[in-house]
Amino acid sequence: MPAERCNKCRFWLEDMSNRDPHDADWGFGSCRREPPRLVEVIVKPLMPALAYGQQTDPDMMPLDLVSASRFPATSAIDWCGRYEAVADEVAA
Repeated sequence: MPAERCNKCRFWLEDMSNRDPHDADWGFGSCRREPPRLVEVIVKPLMPALAYGQQTDPDMMPLDLVSASRFPATSAIDWCGRYEAVADEVAA
């Protein structure tokens, strides 16, 4: 298994509620290399339908946008190709 994987990357944040304390290679988390992205299936129900011919976009509440955005979810052994070592591993 390659050493360059999500659970060894400085951008990965492990989901501590969904992990195996006996196996560091089993678990899930989120990649925080890029900003969160809006998830269309979450955004769509939050946006009101525009009336026919209405030319303006509805104003969404900031809280709606926050609740509809996510960091990409990954497993501990995933690898995207943009790996950066954790500072402790670089010094070793």
